[in-house]
Amino acid sequence: MSNIQIVELDPADDDLVASAFEVLRAAHAADAPEAPAPHWGNFSLGLVHPDPAEHGPTFVAVRDGEAVGLAEAGYPRRENLHFGWASIHVHPDHRRQGIGSDLLNHFIEDAKSRGRSTLTIDTRLTWEDGVERSKAGQLFAEKHGFEQALTWINRRCAVDALAPETEQALLEQSQAAAGDAYEIVSWIGRTPEHLVDTMARIDSTILEEVPLGDLELGPETIDAELKNARADRNEAMGVNAVQTIAIDKATGEAVANTAVFAYSDPEYPDAFQGITIVNPEHRGHRLGTLLKILNLRLVRENFPQVRHIWTDNADVNAPMIGINVVLGYEILDGGAEFQRKFDA
Repeated sequence: MSNIQIVELDPADDDLVASAFEVLRAAHAADAPEAPAPHWGNFSLGLVHPDPAEHGPTFVAVRDGEAVGLAEAGYPRRENLHFGWASIHVHPDHRRQGIGSDLLNHFIEDAKSRGRSTLTIDTRLTWEDGVERSKAGQLFAEKHGFEQALTWINRRCAVDALAPETEQALLEQSQAAAGDAYEIVSWIGRTPEHLVDTMARIDSTILEEVPLGDLELGPETIDAELKNARADRNEAMGVNAVQTIAIDKATGEAVANTAVFAYSDPEYPDAFQGITIVNPEHRGHRLGTLLKILNLRLVRENFPQVRHIWTDNADVNAPMIGINVVLGYEILDGGAEFQRKFDA
């Protein structure tokens, strides 16, 4: 079958936006119904309020006026100007017709026109005793010359996974290990203005500290302007950052950070763990565990609709995986970024 047209999704085209979201919903139901469902507000408002650090077109494959597939793409605007990524979804009723390949080829040509030479696409994988996943995504990536560059493990944790006495004992052990060298600060929503600069500095270390496998990504610089712009975007989209940090009393600098992102939607039961990072000079004091328990309590207190928190960690990130296992995170499945390089 043919008659496919690929267009860039216009946020003002209400009908096509709704049709594209139906592709996401149907693909989720077919491929990973155990995972968090796509959120309409996050999708539609994300189109209206793009990431200020990234150009993020969504390409839609259209047949007879209806979306049958889409590729959500991203191109960093500041650093890593060689890089681009895409996540491709095809409606289950329209698979094995070349639509995924059409979308991928369109993304590749668009990326090349922007001077991008290293591209990635992602897919789910089976991991250990988690839910078995189709190999179709992996085979699709390899067929098109992409090689597996980073593998991660998807885990979920019930907000009440630990018995109260177990959680309290872990908290007290972590507090004792941290001692009195740190001030613990928490908030919900945008970063308090007096902490924006120190948080920008710790955020700028993320790509240096987290395992990236063979992904060709360099460090990125986060500044106060970008942090505030992202906070504006979160507010516009109804996304709430629940954040807890440790400040080194000796320097006044943030040296550890964790964040969970929860929607304002009172019906949506899932929240998403962001990066947890501890400055290398301050590791060994159980700050990661301490911050994550305190932050979990904030989620429970302020977002009673949230039943699970979801996270993914690189398969080689043993320290963070260890913390997550202790806190009750369980494996759902795995995933991978597949990378391909092109001539610049």
